[in-house]
Parts: sequence; structure tokens; C-alpha cells
Amino acid sequence: MDLPTFNRQWRVARRPLDGEPVGDHNFDLVSSPMPVPEEGEILVQVILLGTSPAQRSYITGGVGMHSKLGIGDPMRGRGLGIVRHSRHPAYREGEIVIGSLGWQDYALLRPDGTTGTIFDIYKVDNPVWPLRLHLGTLGAAGMTAYFGLTKVGQVQPGDTVLVSAAAGGVGSAAVQIARALGGRVIGIAGSDDKCAWLRDTLKADASINYRSADLAGRLRELAPDGINVYFDNVGGTILNTVLDHLALRARVIICGLIATDYAPGERYGPPNYTRLLRYRSRMEGFFVQDHAAEFPVAERQLRAWYDQGVLLPIEDPSQGLETMPAALGSLFAGGNRGVRLCQVAPDPSPG
Repeated sequence: MDLPTFNRQWRVARRPLDGEPVGDHNFDLVSSPMPVPEEGEILVQVILLGTSPAQRSYITGGVGMHSKLGIGDPMRGRGLGIVRHSRHPAYREGEIVIGSLGWQDYALLRPDGTTGTIFDIYKVDNPVWPLRLHLGTLGAAGMTAYFGLTKVGQVQPGDTVLVSAAAGGVGSAAVQIARALGGRVIGIAGSDDKCAWLRDTLKADASINYRSADLAGRLRELAPDGINVYFDNVGGTILNTVLDHLALRARVIICGLIATDYAPGERYGPPNYTRLLRYRSRMEGFFVQDHAAEFPVAERQLRAWYDQGVLLPIEDPSQGLETMPAALGSLFAGGNRGVRLCQVAPDPSPG
């Protein structure tokens, strides 16, 4: 394959102000010379890029959970691509890989080969088409939901499972996986359309539009005996409300912080944390990479559910590298349904 002379990259141009949405104004799309691999490096053409609420925190000021990028730095982000030039003995041209590729057309990577987990660069040995499944349903979103529900939430058949941001990337996977584990699932989302999608397509048992409904009242109605497992993607006032409706020995899974650490505005802690004592419950945060040793087991289970039609595709792609800032911004404006991805280049042909 003949490579272009230049490589397009989104670079950080300015940090978002408090209360300001993230978008094109925070980045510059620039062209730089095409990188040339040295010994031990590979050049990867980016096919797909993922988004997550945490990406906003990469470019904000102050201290946070994630390391910050400087003004002028290429924007960081996970993606899927195809090796176009290799000077590494473990990688061949034409192989499909997933890793931290960044917001660009081509990524120059130096694989260290130390772990082989989904959070380092790794090869997709048996790809499924469309390839976007590997960044969503069968990838990081599905893995995160799976380990949160099985390892932290320990969902049992008959449990009432509540999922916030249930129409988002990880949330939509969590709704389906909780059902596959035998749970009775209630999803929280921000529009009637999303709530209908949760019920009609993802087969949630019930859904709540937190923008228009009385959340506390609906929880009393839908879960009169309390919530056994809460998969939390938002934090803030929704978490605080849910803590008042736990069942005895409930498990609260802290997965994401879209309403607090990732979003603009004042941070909010839950005054109702004392309910954990009252209900003899626990609240635990987790990172999916903590379970790297079990990724192959999870991947097999996710693929089995997908093949059986139990786990539906949840990817929501935009088209073209130029749409990445808007794709990220949509996560904070309620514009996505499922895993918001960007199709940077067409999928290569199978085989």
C-alpha cells in the first residue's frame, strides 16, 4: 500500500472552561509529516476511534484521575487499526491491532509486549466484522460491564439491577449483561426515546427518564424491596438518590463519573453515603484492567452471548476523523446511544 505523505492529527488547542462543552474549538486539525518506523516500531493506519467521557478530563486543567495533555499535544484515544509497515518481529503488515492510537490517521507505536492486555497494543487474532464490535460490544465497553457486574456487583439470578447512563456505551452493555446473568434490570437515561430503546431493543425490564420523572418516586414504585446492585456511571445527585433505595447487603459499583469528575461544573459528593451502613451494603470502584488475567474468559463469554443473540451490537459510529471533537462532545449532551465511535477509514476486507 502506498502511504500518504502527511498524517492528519487533532491536537489540543485550548482547555475547556468550567461549564463549557467540549468541541472543535478545543482542538486544531493539523497535517504533519508521515512518521517512519524505526527498529522495534510499527506504523498503524487508524480504522476506528473510540470515545469516553474520561477523554474530556485529558484536556482540562487541575488534578484528576487521568494524566493531562499539554497544549499542542496530539489528542489521546483508543482505537483499532491495521499494521501498514512493521519493523517489529511480532507484528506483520495487514494484522489488526487495538491500542492507544490517538486522534490521527496513522499512529507510530513501539509495542513492548509486556502484558498483551486490551489496554496495551494487542492483536485481534480472530476478527469479527464489522470491526467496530471490537471497540464496543466485544471490547472495552463489554469487558467493563462484564467485570463490574460479575466481580464487583456479583449479580445473582433474581437481583434487581439498576444501571445509570444506561443508554451510553458501558451502560448499554451492562443492561444486556445483567439480564444475561438473570437480573431484573432497570435503566436510567435522559430522554423518552432512550428509555424506549432500553426497553424495546435491549429488553430492560423498566426504564426511568431522570430529566422528567421523579427518580425517587419511580424507584419506590419499580423496586419496592430495594436495589440489589447499582451499576453507576454518573455519580452526583443520581448516586445520592439511589443510595436511599438500596436493599439489604446491596452492591454499588462505581464505574464512571460523568456527572462529576468528567463533566464541567461543581463536584458533588453523596450525603446519603450513611445508607451504606444502614443497609449493610458496600460501594466499590474498579478499573477493568485490574482483571487483565481473566480477559480471555470474558472475551469468550461475550462472544458466546453475541453469537446467541443475547448481546446485541451497541456501536453508534460517526464518519470521518474530522467528526471526533463533536463525537466526544455528544457524550455530555445526550447525543449518543450505545458506544460512540468514529469510523476514520473503511474496514479492510475480511481475510
